[in-house]
Amino acid sequence: MEDPDPDTLAQRIAAAKAKQQAGESTTGNAPADAAVSAGAMALRYGAEFGASVFVGIIIGLVIDNFFRTDPWGLLIMMGFGLAAGVLGVIRAYRELTDASNPANSGPEAG
Repeated sequence: MEDPDPDTLAQRIAAAKAKQQAGESTTGNAPADAAVSAGAMALRYGAEFGASVFVGIIIGLVIDNFFRTDPWGLLIMMGFGLAAGVLGVIRAYRELTDASNPANSGPEAG
């Protein structure tokens, strides 16, 4: 396999960078992944919440089996899972809203 000419490669890289910068200047300063659909947000929120509750339930069942404390381990850890799920959804919401609003994500937005 033959190596490409370095000058040609450098020209292609420079052309690609110029094309990328021209595309960014026409679309504004918002990053490409800032435009998230409502379905993607709902899926992320549901996954955050569901995974937290599921992990809490599993840990609670393990505690109940190990210490023979039925149903208290399950109830307590499910409560912790629900709380962690709510905090996870709040954190995901803040990430998505900060990414979609560049005015709030600057250094002076403290």
